[in-house]
Amino acid sequence: MAQPLPGLGAAFIKIDLQWIHQRRRYVFKETNLGLAFSRVLIALPYNQYNIGEQTIHVKPASLGLLDILDPIPDASYTRNRKVSPPDSSCLPGTRQEVIEKVTSWAESSVLRNNPRVMWLYGYVGCGKSAIAQEVAQRCAWKKRLAASFFFFRGSGDRGRTARFAATLASQISGAIPSTSRFIEASVKTHIGLLSPNTSTTAQLQRLVYDPIKSVKWDLMGANALRGPYLIVIDGLDECDDHNEISSIMDQMLTFFRENPRVPLRILITSRVQEHIRTRLNPTQVQLFNLVDHTSLDDISAAFRAIFTLAAKHSRVIQAYGEWPSAAELLKLAEHAGCSFIFMSAIAKFILDPSDHDGLTPMDRLPLAINDLNPGLDGLYNHTLAQAEHLPHFSDIIWTIALTKRPLSIDELAALLDIRTFEVIEVLVKLHSILQVPGDDTTPVTLCHSSLHDFLTTESRSGRFHASLEYNKHLAYQCMRLLGTDGGSNSPITCQSLITGCRFKGGQHNHHRSWKPVKDYALQNWSTHWQDFVKLADPQDRLQHHTSSLITHLRQTHSPYCEIVLAAYILMDPELLKDADDIVNPEFGIATDYVRVRSGTVRDALMELLQEKIPPIYTKVILQALNILRNKSPSSDREELQVIWETTTPSLPALSQYYSDLVEIVAEKTFFYRKELKSSRKESVRFTCSTRSRRSLLLFAWCLMSWPQLLVDAAQCQPKVSYSLPKEVRPYHTNGDFPLPSFVRCLSRKESTRLKDRFVRSVRLAIQSVGRPPAEQTKKVWAWTQNLDPRELWLESTVSTLVHVRAKLDGVKLKPLFKSPSVVDSVSPMNLWGMLDAFAQLVDCLEQTCVHRECPVKEISQHYTEKSIPREIQQTPSV
Repeated sequence: MAQPLPGLGAAFIKIDLQWIHQRRRYVFKETNLGLAFSRVLIALPYNQYNIGEQTIHVKPASLGLLDILDPIPDASYTRNRKVSPPDSSCLPGTRQEVIEKVTSWAESSVLRNNPRVMWLYGYVGCGKSAIAQEVAQRCAWKKRLAASFFFFRGSGDRGRTARFAATLASQISGAIPSTSRFIEASVKTHIGLLSPNTSTTAQLQRLVYDPIKSVKWDLMGANALRGPYLIVIDGLDECDDHNEISSIMDQMLTFFRENPRVPLRILITSRVQEHIRTRLNPTQVQLFNLVDHTSLDDISAAFRAIFTLAAKHSRVIQAYGEWPSAAELLKLAEHAGCSFIFMSAIAKFILDPSDHDGLTPMDRLPLAINDLNPGLDGLYNHTLAQAEHLPHFSDIIWTIALTKRPLSIDELAALLDIRTFEVIEVLVKLHSILQVPGDDTTPVTLCHSSLHDFLTTESRSGRFHASLEYNKHLAYQCMRLLGTDGGSNSPITCQSLITGCRFKGGQHNHHRSWKPVKDYALQNWSTHWQDFVKLADPQDRLQHHTSSLITHLRQTHSPYCEIVLAAYILMDPELLKDADDIVNPEFGIATDYVRVRSGTVRDALMELLQEKIPPIYTKVILQALNILRNKSPSSDREELQVIWETTTPSLPALSQYYSDLVEIVAEKTFFYRKELKSSRKESVRFTCSTRSRRSLLLFAWCLMSWPQLLVDAAQCQPKVSYSLPKEVRPYHTNGDFPLPSFVRCLSRKESTRLKDRFVRSVRLAIQSVGRPPAEQTKKVWAWTQNLDPRELWLESTVSTLVHVRAKLDGVKLKPLFKSPSVVDSVSPMNLWGMLDAFAQLVDCLEQTCVHRECPVKEISQHYTEKSIPREIQQTPSV
């Protein structure tokens, strides 16, 4: 598996691995001081490892089949059932008749005309998963188990079909090695086969059925003697993808109808649900009602086995003598009603000593027989009532019921912003219905999914009901985690994520699950918010809940919330539509911007503000608002202005943010450039200054918006000087330079309306701000061009602007935010220079400029060729 290590002096060693698991690196442990190293591989999530005094970097030769398939690791019968439920198994001496019948069917010869599929069904808690577990273990011991998959609702990928086929295929390749090459060939041949967009039936066909069918089976030889292989699929009703399950059933029966001699059997277990029952034709499927094969004797035998095992480890029970009596066992069995899950819960209630109520198991037995109402609801109500007096009980149990995946104790504490011991205090009281792990990092799971149904059904759970309205609280908590470090008004930093610094005034100095719970918040906050919004009254959504949301975001996303909301209200979305009309004909990239939608404005604002505000903050703030209000930005601006003015505590005047937006938009329209060869040659260019291709649309939006923002700012803050920060670095994409394209688009005949609107806004800005004094009216802008005809821009040298900036009469505006790219020295561009650039661009568009050879005229004449004459004399305007 590995090449010999050359010696202890080597610093870096390349080791060729035949296989790698889960795309991790491996370390070889040294066994003695010589050159011998053990071949024990220890999976560690790092890129380098220390062996003695050496650092070894391990590089895999290639990905193996397991790495390509990426199966779910805890879906088979070998999973740790304490961590990955259902935690079901048959007690010794129980369910023998049922197990024998199922295994006899599974091992029957394919030459017989027996059904190839068995459906084992029954109600909750009758032992379906225990039978499936036992049958899978017996077949695996006989080397006849092809694969097993245990669905479980609320356990991430085990509650869906997305990775179902790949997980089965990974197990089949190990159980039937001759299928491996067919599986690998299918993955390589069919591009995108493992993509989430590929149907589960297509994946099953290529990864499971075709490889098994392609094997050359010796039906009359050794294979006939050993019997067929078995695939066990447990808890099919636990899968949320009902339509996919129905298609899987149809495909399965079609396969066996067309290939009756393939040595394969499939065992399915589930509750009776229509999307499963209607697909399983009794003529092709052997039906097995487990309820008909569950008796009081089975329940009594299970109770007897549990109490016998407990007596071996309890001196109290041993000292009591023979206990419980046969009559008491019979009463317990009758009370359980043939439900193994209820039987298990009752046994935990009687025997588990962690309930510090001062009662012995012998004292609890009469309570289990006489005081509990029959059925699971009585047990759940009784168990939950034991903990409801504890702090945060409702928050904890409702969070467990409504979260999209199981969370650990640490994650629950972080999400609910409470202390870890407060979570544990509640959970230890609920151990008979919850799988409470022995550590704080393993997920807390339900003993059975029927508890989820109980908690989410108000008529059954009453005061314990986990209402969907609680999703608002969960969404708010997720927003808090994504906004600031536990609501401390300081942004989450990389260091806080690495060290796990806790919040709440130092109550926790180290929080181990900070990163996992933040991942959960990032993936699920919008789902929780949508679940709440669906229930909210429409009028409340537009008024009360909007104000509540803004108040919450001001606390969790300070100091960014106000500027993001102000940009959303003040930036005109209709101008974004105009920008789309400009960019789309030129580049054909506006498929995401066909019309002005809330998501369009959100994405554009994320890019506009990304140098000042972390994009995740902008996304959460605007997406939460869009989900709640479900209105277009154009029609929502006026209502949001009213809410802004009436929100408590009061917000700053909205008009104050015009000046900030003038500066922010300017940074996306101009950029500062310094030649490397000459420290004196500095210039400001009038073009795009962001990386992404989508920034072309943003540039057009900023170009259209800046004059109007300047008018509004001048009305609110007259005589204010605006400066452009230094070192705003230029970024272009694929050689496309926006300014000539902008000019070219406005020069088209069909763009007359857009050109007139742009010209009017610039003229109004000049009128509102006023002309500079005579000594400051130097025309410093000129057209500049490189060899590439697309590389054209308006440029101004900094040296001609220095004295103009020095004589401006006004208060210099401080940037709202500071970043490493913003220096404290005086910026090379001011309000007059930027406005003059717009004024000269308008003059060129109207062909009234004084340039001897204006490139705009050339553009308007040759715009269909998308080229610009290369020889254009650079002449400063007069």
